[in-house]
Amino acid sequence: MIRSIPRCVVALALLVPVVAADAQPLDADYGWQWPLTLSRADAGAYRVELTPDIYAAAWSPALADVVVANGDGHAVPSALLEADVDARPLLRDVPWFPLPADRAQRDIAAISEIDSDGRLRRVELRGAPHAATAWLLDASRFDDPIQALRLSWPDTHAAFEQVFRVDASDDLREWTPVQPEGRVFDLRRDDARLVQGRIAFAAPTRARYLRLIPLRTGMPALQLTGMQAEMRPPPAAGAWQWRRLEPVAVRRDGRDGYEYRLDGRYPVTRVDLATAGYASSRWTVSVRDHDDAPWRVVAADWVAFRLGEDAGTRSPPRELPTVVRDRIWRLQPQSPVVAPPALLLGYRPESLVFVAEGPAPFAVVAGSARAVRAAAPVAQTLQALRTRHGAGWQPARAVPGSRVELAGEAAVRPARDWGTWVLWAVLLAGVALVAGFAASLLRRQSPSQQ
Repeated sequence: MIRSIPRCVVALALLVPVVAADAQPLDADYGWQWPLTLSRADAGAYRVELTPDIYAAAWSPALADVVVANGDGHAVPSALLEADVDARPLLRDVPWFPLPADRAQRDIAAISEIDSDGRLRRVELRGAPHAATAWLLDASRFDDPIQALRLSWPDTHAAFEQVFRVDASDDLREWTPVQPEGRVFDLRRDDARLVQGRIAFAAPTRARYLRLIPLRTGMPALQLTGMQAEMRPPPAAGAWQWRRLEPVAVRRDGRDGYEYRLDGRYPVTRVDLATAGYASSRWTVSVRDHDDAPWRVVAADWVAFRLGEDAGTRSPPRELPTVVRDRIWRLQPQSPVVAPPALLLGYRPESLVFVAEGPAPFAVVAGSARAVRAAAPVAQTLQALRTRHGAGWQPARAVPGSRVELAGEAAVRPARDWGTWVLWAVLLAGVALVAGFAASLLRRQSPSQQ
């Protein structure tokens, strides 16, 4: 048995190169690339608006296989932004009131005066305001959810570090934590200064009131000079793009619906119909990503009509509740129709923001069944650049050129699970080895038994 061990080692050594062979260069992992033309060479961060070609090449339903590569062929930090959303957050001044330390976590309503519309008029504070270490914020005037708070203090403030808990309430009595630990500091050494005045929430929050409670006791009071609420800006009024689809599968009576095939991972948020002349019907819109998947309804009881060629006498496009990227669409009429309509799918192009890490030239690469975009702190990097260059700073534009084929269609075919095959091969080799030992023992025992 001892002399058989090296055979097992040799077998395993022969299988290891099979696993190692799965590591391939970038151009073997992705199907296509688009060279980028940078509007500025020294911007540091850039924004690429995705084109129909890029959407058509993407394999991942979440566009996880759309990345930016540098001149060395390495992926750089990048993140996908929703369509037409300004990278700059919307900042609004929020009224704030100092709270007495002994009442900060008790019944704040008892020491507050509130208008009929819910806005705070005053908060009773016994003692000097600078003695307060907790604060109450009046967010009742905001309709949009808040995603972070920004605190400010004088440049002459002494160095400090404090941790706050942020709670939300609609009645000043029942409070819910929205950020259990938010760190704020102003640290200095010689001429260097490190400042953090932003407290990000775990999730965007819509509440009438917020409060900041210090978690470190015995710390000096923070001399606040201002408080701002950070909110996501509304989408800009960008141009809609539409994909027109003709039915590829039609039932005889029209009751079972018409199927349509979309050629890419477009972020569809509107649907419309293209009919000739007069038409009116009630529809159900369903989607699925492949032929074996179940249908999922995205719009039900949708009334679509057209009265002649005048665009003013037709139904508006149907808004979808969320972004849909599925490739197969189905229209089901509640009553038979004369002819199947063309399906119009509307979307606004998204943007890929990236940090220019490494040498140029840069390129967008897309289309991979096995590679994904790594998570990167792009938002923090953009914020640092905006702090350096001013609130009006924006990532420079990068324009994709013509498509260049890399691995082509081979990259969007799911890779073989070599790991599973290797494990089965090792298992079978072990079984064969044990069987060989057993047969050898039986042959040795047979002469002695005769």
